[in-house]
Amino acid sequence: MRRLPAMPEFLAPLPLCAVALMAVNDRWLKPTFHNALTGKLSDVAICFFLPLYVSALLALVTRWPRARRVAVGAGFTVCLFTALKVSQPAADLFCALLRPLGAPLGLSRFQAWADPTDLVTLPLVWAAVHYSRATSRQQPSTPASTPTGVTA
Repeated sequence: MRRLPAMPEFLAPLPLCAVALMAVNDRWLKPTFHNALTGKLSDVAICFFLPLYVSALLALVTRWPRARRVAVGAGFTVCLFTALKVSQPAADLFCALLRPLGAPLGLSRFQAWADPTDLVTLPLVWAAVHYSRATSRQQPSTPASTPTGVTA
């Protein structure tokens, strides 16, 4: 049986919190408050987690190193997000493509509005790339071995 590859760039607390933020914002905060902050929260979350998610998906089908996968995820995110935010026909097409994918999960309402002001959240793509680089440099910490009875 083939083992799934590790996907630490996405399966970590910060990216998963971004996914949770988007879900909470889209499900409860936007309908309740519908203001400028709730309008941008999901964009912040998407720009952070989508490059990492695309990288994790690429880990399933390629043997690329994480840096390459994240770079491709970042490029994909910038292109897709920009197209959706500057073109309403692109946003409508994207929602139409998502509907069949969401139907088995009970998700039927996909809405997106082109809003070029949302492009201010694109620096979060860079933050995701930086986050991935920083976490890939971290080595698992192992306690230093000290002789019994000796304290450092």
